[in-house]
Amino acid sequence: MRADSIYHYDEIDSTNDEAKRLICARRAQQSDADKTGGPSELCGVVITASKQTNGRGRLGRSFSSPGGDSIYASFILKPPEDPAEQRVTAFAAVAVCLAIEKTTSYRPGIKWINDILMEGKKICGILAESVPGAVILGIGININLGEGDFPDELKESAGSLILSKEERARLLESLQAEVFRCMDAAGRPGAAEAAALMDEYRARSVVLKKPVLLLKKTETASLSYRDSRTVPTSYSPGPYPRGADDYTRVPAFCEGLADDGALIVRFDDGTVEELRSGEVTVQLVS
Repeated sequence: MRADSIYHYDEIDSTNDEAKRLICARRAQQSDADKTGGPSELCGVVITASKQTNGRGRLGRSFSSPGGDSIYASFILKPPEDPAEQRVTAFAAVAVCLAIEKTTSYRPGIKWINDILMEGKKICGILAESVPGAVILGIGININLGEGDFPDELKESAGSLILSKEERARLLESLQAEVFRCMDAAGRPGAAEAAALMDEYRARSVVLKKPVLLLKKTETASLSYRDSRTVPTSYSPGPYPRGADDYTRVPAFCEGLADDGALIVRFDDGTVEELRSGEVTVQLVS
């Protein structure tokens, strides 16, 4: 697959939201019989913007999009056969890393599940959203931003690539090619290329074989696991104090990454679980 159409905006609320508007507008034009097939003719459309005023990340968080020469792009994609959110997001993270590596001197890492890091700072975020008949994949890459461009709460955690105009143009072109290639593999989870891309993800992971803290909003105490087992006692919020940000932090060790992108963690009591993206955030232990 390739980019069939590219819509660019100097400023927009959210490229993902614009993708949803395009899909809704197309569905409104379809007959009731056609709507069951979804907006297939929009798959391959890319929406880009120089600045977002209401960028969003996982868990409903705001995604700072100050502009600079940053890339904010949303891809309308055909839903994969196995719509595992963590696999789509993982393959998108690999696509971003490959595009950066092929066009610049940077060698980024991946923090499960959707953060791209350079020297411990987040330079890119990824948000995959499912809508009837399509998946919208949003990617934001910070480029040529300084510390003063970020809000106070992100000054220590956010970073930026520093690129020339030519490097940025090559990166955007490569990003489109890698996203469509990797998402094609995501749609065929049993293919050899899918397994190879998951190995690429593992090779760039900054959390595998390391201790971490698992963050979850305290008022929603239980994790969601594939096998629906009871959350281990080591994850109970009881023994772990609630932080000032209302998150409970639970220590764990990252043992590995499953073939569908789930993070395999071992808790202090020896319990091993596979975490899907859900509402869990991973924090590195310094």
